[in-house]
Parts: sequence; structure tokens; C-alpha cells
Amino acid sequence: MRLKIQIETECVPIIYRHRVVSFIKEALKKSNGSYKDFLYQNKITKPFTFNLVLPKNREANKTLIKIDDNFSVEDIVFSLKDRCITIYISSLDRGFINSLYRGIKRLKFFDFSWNDSMLVEGKKIIWKVRSITVFPDKVIKESSVLFKTNSPMIIEDKEDRPVLFNQPEFEECLNEIADRILKAKHIKGSGLSKPLRFEPVEMRKQVVKHTLKDFRDKTGKPVMYLTGNSGVFRLSGDPSDLNILHKIGIGNRTGQGFGMIELVSQ
Repeated sequence: MRLKIQIETECVPIIYRHRVVSFIKEALKKSNGSYKDFLYQNKITKPFTFNLVLPKNREANKTLIKIDDNFSVEDIVFSLKDRCITIYISSLDRGFINSLYRGIKRLKFFDFSWNDSMLVEGKKIIWKVRSITVFPDKVIKESSVLFKTNSPMIIEDKEDRPVLFNQPEFEECLNEIADRILKAKHIKGSGLSKPLRFEPVEMRKQVVKHTLKDFRDKTGKPVMYLTGNSGVFRLSGDPSDLNILHKIGIGNRTGQGFGMIELVSQ
């Protein structure tokens, strides 16, 4: 299942994914606190992914962003003439979607700049929920389908080094990650039914700026740079596995807004 959430706001910093995660946490806290604790008090694979879509009618300008009390950067902030963004959230867990839906309905407003973090030119950003819609996923019945990325796929090897779609080890690393994720009891409980085959159709490298408090505390740096894979590709495998990956995303950091994919054709 997928949620489509329309949010009213004046601007969006290019570094935003960690605050979408906080938005999700806050909504779950309002509707199902125990489920929120299950997801975030344990280091487990998140059964969802998300993507934030900016409107075409926007301007990009370099602006001072206060990430927290220790770090400020000058980076891109998108000014939105229509004052609206859309967040899509996908999950295989109906309970998660239902809890999130109820929580967002109760939330109504979200403080993007909570505790004086993520200030833009010293000003707070407040999100106002305009609407929220639930819609079903398309069911995959074939063993070979065409996907496109809605957010970059992060594929890394065992040493946490990024792997690109045109590197010979890409398919092996993709299979290792997918197999590990599917083995989680709350995802599938067993690994891939058969290996995945990846065929790039129109792919490109995409570098994304991201931040997390643990990263900042550990490295003393304000922002991390993640190398991802974006575009159109054909994925072959067992239809049941393809359906799960379509719902929870592909690759690493799916719960941080990476690896969301959309079915193009089958």
C-alpha cells in the first residue's frame, strides 16, 4: 500500500530526508506508540520507504541552513511558489500504513525546525498537512518487470563502499542486500526464492546529500555524500519477492528515503 501526503510549506532544504523520518516517527507516536518503539528502538529493517516530490514551479538558491547547534552550511533551499510538496510512502505492512494514516490525520502540523534545528536564514519551517490518500500497489505477476526509481538506490559492498549499476559486482551486492532484508521476520522471514537479475535500461549515477545526528557526532561533519543509482531498469526474480521489494524499496537506507521504485510495465 502507498500513502500520498500533500504538505503546505514555503521551502524545502536539499537536506530533508532525516526530517521526513522524524515526521513519520511523530505520526506513529500519535497513533501507535508501541509500534513506533518497535521500529526505532531496535536496529531493524524498516518495512517502508518514501520519496519527496518537489513541484516544478520552484526556485533553487544557496541559503544558510542551521542543521543543529553545532553545524550550519550554505546550501540549496527550494522556494515553492505553489507552497506545496508531495510525500509518497510505500510499505508491505498494512498495520504500518493504517497507523501512519491515523497519526498524520491527528498531527495536522509538523515542526520541520524542531528544537531550533534546520533553520533557513534563521527562520523556522512548519509543515501543514493538506491531504492524505491511501492507494493500493499494482500486483506483480510476472518474473521480469520494468521499474524506475523514485529515489536513488544505495547499493554498497561488505565494506560499505558504494557500488554502481555498471560495476561487475553490482548484481551480486544487490542480491546479498535483498536476501538479507527479506530474511527479517517482519518482512518475509526467508531469503530470496531465487536470485535477482538486474539489467540497466537507462541508469545514471546520482550523489545525494544526507545528514543524521549519529553521523555528525561520529565524524564531526555536517553532511554525508551518498552515491546512488537512478533511472529505469529491468529486474527479474520470483514474483513474490518482486512484489515485496516494490513495496519496501531496494538497497540500503530504504527507511531513510532511498530505493523507492515504481512499476513501469510487466
